[in-house]
Formats: sequence, structure tokens, C-alpha cells
Amino acid sequence: MQYRIFLNRFVMVCLLLTLALGLPGLLQGASTKKGAATSDEKDSVLARMGDVSLTVAEFQLLMHYSNKEVKQQLLANPELLKQKIRESVLRKAILSEAHASKWDSRPEVLFLMQRAKEGILVEQFLDHEAKLPAGFPEDALVRKVYQENQDILQTPPAVYIAQIFLGFEPNASDQTKQDLKKSAEKWVAMIKKGEADFAALAKKHSQHQPSAAQGGDMGWVEVTQLLPEFKKAIEGGKAGEIKGPLESAQGIHIIKLIASREAATKSYEEARDALRQLLINKKLQENKDLYLKEMVDKHPFSIDEENLSQLK
Repeated sequence: MQYRIFLNRFVMVCLLLTLALGLPGLLQGASTKKGAATSDEKDSVLARMGDVSLTVAEFQLLMHYSNKEVKQQLLANPELLKQKIRESVLRKAILSEAHASKWDSRPEVLFLMQRAKEGILVEQFLDHEAKLPAGFPEDALVRKVYQENQDILQTPPAVYIAQIFLGFEPNASDQTKQDLKKSAEKWVAMIKKGEADFAALAKKHSQHQPSAAQGGDMGWVEVTQLLPEFKKAIEGGKAGEIKGPLESAQGIHIIKLIASREAATKSYEEARDALRQLLINKKLQENKDLYLKEMVDKHPFSIDEENLSQLK
């Protein structure tokens, strides 16, 4: 177990260094001089940052070697995909500056880059040695685990809510809070009379930007994650009800209860994919542990005590 912990820490350090420094040649053109892109690259530029460009081919290579789940998330979320592109071109720009400064010629950097390369090689080799048989885990095993873990497969009670939020500073005066509350009370009255639309007011006035852009939509939120002020107001409420104004330490809130759901056990179909992945991860780790144990049993460690004393 000590050997596995040491190896895991070593691999993690190496991977972090790789993210910071990059492996030479992974992204073509990372070490080229500014403005030295080929004609093909110019024709397929995906993003630019100053004189540095990121091509479609380079980003596709990154996507190809990304985790499957991460890749699916990126492709399903345009904003997340754009953020990843921005991060990639920024990384390339930093690499360009590092190469121009000959940072990759420094002895300590060369050493760390080599260690990072070795770390990735070790991790990839261990993954290969720990590979699982085709079809693992069988459906019967997944179903067995599902039946044995009903207690931890519950979805907690949750509510679907929307909000209008008016924030104030921690040292805000009582008068400021009262003025915000009066505005909120006026809007609540207008909404209940049908004189104003909740979503339209949220888009115009709410200071919680992520939800304001969606008409105040906060999506499903577990009851245990709600502010105490929200829990008390929403308890026993019916779909469509408006609660508030409510005051928290951050500001004034108007809450719309859209829907609610009680705690329930996930169906097998809902839990299957997550359980399969848990079983795969567990088995992979067991196989890695077995491989490391066999390595140590086959090639026991030995340390020369005399030479050990020479270390400084």
C-alpha cells in the first residue's frame, strides 16, 4: 500500500507539472516563433491571442485524447467549449513566451519535464496492465450492487425554484435594506395581481447574474442546500407560489416555487451508469495494486546503507 501511495503522489506531481509546462511537440507549433504559422494553419485557425494562434487540428488532437466524459460535456455546452478553447490558446501563448525566454533550456526545468514525461508513461503503462476484460462489469453484478446499496441510492428532497435577488453590502444601513424590501414588496404584489411577470422582473432587476439571464431560474436545488430563510418559507408550499421578500445576510430575495419532489430511491436505470463506473474504477485500482505487489514480490527493494549516508 505504501508503494501505491508513493507512486500515486509521484504521478500526480508529474501530471501537474505537465499541465504547467506542456510536453514538447504535443501541440504542433507551440515552440515556433511568433507569426510562423504555415498556410494550412492559417486556413484553420480556431482562436487567436495576439500573434499566437490555435488551429482546429491542434484542438481536435486535445479533444481526441481527453476523457470521454469531459469531451461529451464540452460538446454539449457551447460556453464551456469556448472556455476550454480560451484556456488552450492562453496556455499556448504562455508556452510561446517560455520558449522565447529559453525557459525550456534551464536544467531544473528540463529535469522536471523529463520526470513529468516519465510519470505519464508510468501511469499509462499501469492503466494498460490493469485493463479489464471485455464486458466488465456484467449486468448481473451491477444489479447485485444496486440491490445491496438501496440506502445510499436515494435522491434527497429537492425544489425547483426561481428567484429575484437584490444584494446589499455587509455594512449596509437599515434604511438601505428597507428601501430594497419595499421595492421587492411592490414587485411581489404586482406579480400576484398579474400586473408583472416574474421572469421579466428577474431579468431586469435581479443581481444574481447566472439566474437573472434565465428569468431567475435556479433549477433543482436540494432542500439541504437551501438557506435557512428559504427552507422555512418554502416548507409546505405549493407550485407557483411566491415567497418573500426574504432577507438573508447577502440581500433581499423573492422566491417562486415551481415544483418540488420528495426523497426517493433512484431506479436501476438512473443509477446503472454511475454504479458501472464505480465498479470499473474499483477493479482498475485493485488490478494496479496487484501489479505493484507482484513487482515488489518479484524484485524486492534493497538500499545500500553505506551509500545512503552520503546523501546530503
